[in-house]
Amino acid sequence: MKDERSQQKKGFFFVTTGAICWGMGGTVAQKLFQEFEISVDWLVSVRLLIAGFLLLMISCIKSNRSHILGVWKNRKSAFQLVVFAIVGMLAVQYTYMASIKYGNAAVATLLQYLSPVMIIIYLLLRKQSIFTRQDVITVLLALGAAFFINKRLYFSAVCSCICRCLGSAVRRSGCFLYAVCGAAD
Repeated sequence: MKDERSQQKKGFFFVTTGAICWGMGGTVAQKLFQEFEISVDWLVSVRLLIAGFLLLMISCIKSNRSHILGVWKNRKSAFQLVVFAIVGMLAVQYTYMASIKYGNAAVATLLQYLSPVMIIIYLLLRKQSIFTRQDVITVLLALGAAFFINKRLYFSAVCSCICRCLGSAVRRSGCFLYAVCGAAD
């Protein structure tokens, strides 16, 4: 019982710290984009490289080094890691930072927190889930929050930000696929 309580406190600490860092990171990124004209490409690359390096160092200290390199011994695991890194992590980080650059940190965070709605819709379309009452509440709360936040923002600015970010994401995806498909020939 005591160990479970300790784990809950530890989890609460990490969730709170993560949320604070996420909020500060968005605000700092907005300042970098506005005052120092840093490019999204550069900032995302540096953030991901530093985060990856720190995570690898922590893993080296806390566990056996062979576990870290073990993912590259299995072809399927290595492929899944690379796909996650590019399609998952890089895409999410890039579109979040692009939202900040072309909009602001508040709009970018709003768009980020609509992710559960997209996940629910995806699972419904793939018929991997049924629409539960909890799903309805989640979707209504997320969309309601977005609506009330947008009442304070100019709707056209939010739409413009969404369009720019989608265009940027599509453009980057196209460049990536062009490079990969071109290299395969």
